[in-house]
Amino acid sequence: MRQYKAMLKYEMIDLSQRKSVFILSTLLPVIFFLVFSSMMKMPDKNIQQYFVRDYMLSMTTFSLTSFAIFTFPLEMINDKEKGWSRALFRTPLNPLYYYLCKVIKILMMYMLSILIVFLVGHFVKGVTMSTTEWLVCYAGLLFGGIIFLTLGILLSQFKDAQKVSTFGNILYLGLAMLGGLWFPVRTFPEWLQSIAKLTPTYNFKNIAAGQFDKSYPFESIGILLIYAVIFIMVSIWMRRRSEVI
Repeated sequence: MRQYKAMLKYEMIDLSQRKSVFILSTLLPVIFFLVFSSMMKMPDKNIQQYFVRDYMLSMTTFSLTSFAIFTFPLEMINDKEKGWSRALFRTPLNPLYYYLCKVIKILMMYMLSILIVFLVGHFVKGVTMSTTEWLVCYAGLLFGGIIFLTLGILLSQFKDAQKVSTFGNILYLGLAMLGGLWFPVRTFPEWLQSIAKLTPTYNFKNIAAGQFDKSYPFESIGILLIYAVIFIMVSIWMRRRSEVI
């Protein structure tokens, strides 16, 4: 337990020194949210409110995917390159504590990011929901973000931070566009809608936004869990392959 507390304290100190990373990953989606929600004017007030709320959830999801695709894996790779993780594992420190503290740090970023976008949505753009709806959205995004971290675990298996950064950018933007985070999926051609609804980003957001449909989309949780299993299995395969090589 003492090792865990020491490792967690180190990660929290590191978190306080990563203000620029946090601000960039949160500020950009907030700017997109404010700009695009102001540009789109609907004739019906209820439709306008629906659009603003939906876009708020899209940009919150967009923010969280940034932490999972960039912050989490790149930090793990940099620790390997600098020899920091290897040095730690030579000590009596349980490797589980290292990974657990990394996840907790990302969860702290998640929680703050969701709160900031929600506050902007409510106080600046007038998004209104019941307390239960706010809590379901918050919990849904946090849960989806945890599952989405498995993609970050997969990316952390690569050795070159530059390649991961490049590939991460393609994934980040590609999944955001295809998953309907920038433009509503219902505006896509019919054939593309079917593909979009199978993407991890669409289902990530849908865990929070789906509560406003006629029935809660539990299938989105299932699809995300399937992705998580695939990402973890590929991660294990890559790790074993690198150990053999």
